[in-house]
Amino acid sequence: MSWRSRLWLPRLWPRGLAGQLIVALIGVLLVAQGIVVGISLRQEAQRFEQDTGKFLARRVALVANLLETTPHTLHRQILKVASAAGFRLRVRHLPPGLPPAPFFEAWLKPHLAAQGITGGVVVRLPGKVGKRGQRRELGGLVAVPVQIGQQNVWLTLAARRQGPPPWPGVAFMSLVLASAGSALVIVLLVRRAMRPLQTLSSAAEQLGRGETVPPLEERGPSDIRTTIAAFNQMQWRLQRFVTDRTQMLAAISHDLRSPITALRLRAAMVDHDDTRERMIASLNDMQAMMEATLTFTREDSANEATELADLTSLITDAVTARQEQGHSVQWSPPAPLPYPCRPLALKRSIGNLIDNAVRYGGEATVQLDGTDIIVRDKGPGIPEAQLAYVFEAFTRLEASRNAATGGTGLGLAIARSIMRSHGGDVILRNLPTGGLEARMNLPSAD
Repeated sequence: MSWRSRLWLPRLWPRGLAGQLIVALIGVLLVAQGIVVGISLRQEAQRFEQDTGKFLARRVALVANLLETTPHTLHRQILKVASAAGFRLRVRHLPPGLPPAPFFEAWLKPHLAAQGITGGVVVRLPGKVGKRGQRRELGGLVAVPVQIGQQNVWLTLAARRQGPPPWPGVAFMSLVLASAGSALVIVLLVRRAMRPLQTLSSAAEQLGRGETVPPLEERGPSDIRTTIAAFNQMQWRLQRFVTDRTQMLAAISHDLRSPITALRLRAAMVDHDDTRERMIASLNDMQAMMEATLTFTREDSANEATELADLTSLITDAVTARQEQGHSVQWSPPAPLPYPCRPLALKRSIGNLIDNAVRYGGEATVQLDGTDIIVRDKGPGIPEAQLAYVFEAFTRLEASRNAATGGTGLGLAIARSIMRSHGGDVILRNLPTGGLEARMNLPSAD
């Protein structure tokens, strides 16, 4: 394929499956119609030649019989009446040495023989010279011997090679209407067949954003119904898995509260102050990790309903809450931006990234770029080899195990889980000037 073909072909070829099916089917229809029209025209041309040959042979036989049986004074009138457009009848002496006419001989000789004329000859009429110097066979001269009185002469019929009559306008309009009607039916059928796939695509997009999607109606062709049924089954299994995991962790969290409380009471009875404080700190860490794990699981289950919220207001609320706690967070609110999301979960994700920036960088700068939320800090950053590792649950780069300084290691995991449930992601990168940038990519609201 040439470079020009590569340039215009992608523009003409539709990207959607429905458009490709429509174009392919209409193209096949037009090719089939063209083949049918070509065959019809060829058959019409052959039939036209056969009918014309029979007509001319009968006309020659009839005129030859009339010339031999009628008075000489009527011959001129007979020849004039018998001649018509495309051929002419005359009585003359045939000059010798005329070239043969193969096409006219093969065409007219059998019809002349069918009329009982076997002594005739067919010669070529003068034709035009083509571009390559070849003389085209445009006409022929049929010469039949007749006896008029005591004189033997030739009855000649000069005929020109003619093509079939033009295609009737009614037939052409019939072809156009049939093609247009078939194309319309193809478009309607393909769109009707593809409508369930469009519904399935929209439901899959909503499911990928963490929304609850009701079971889809199984309709359309059998293959599409099977796909929809598999999608409904997959969605039910996912919901059951998340629900079972959440209930299991909630039960574990509830069951662990009593032993932790009992251990805290026993630790309070320890006489050694340093040992008692270490035991209580460890129990507090266990309690915080247990609550964070349960929160992470609940956020991952995405039970909150999706609604249209102002993305700018969500970021403002998260920033204001940190500023009221005395943290340095820079934020210049842009114009309101309506966005379909789970507001509480998204605000928690934004807050986790701000908390992470404040904890390790001392201050944070928040920016909204389209639907991307950017949080930057001026901290030490993260080693390149650990940029992906820090999203793992309970991962802490801070050396101590103090939850007050290093957290529980679930903040980034929760933030990314929430963003991915919205169809987006969280990407970390070290800034050339120092510090870390966390970019929350949210898909377009369109």
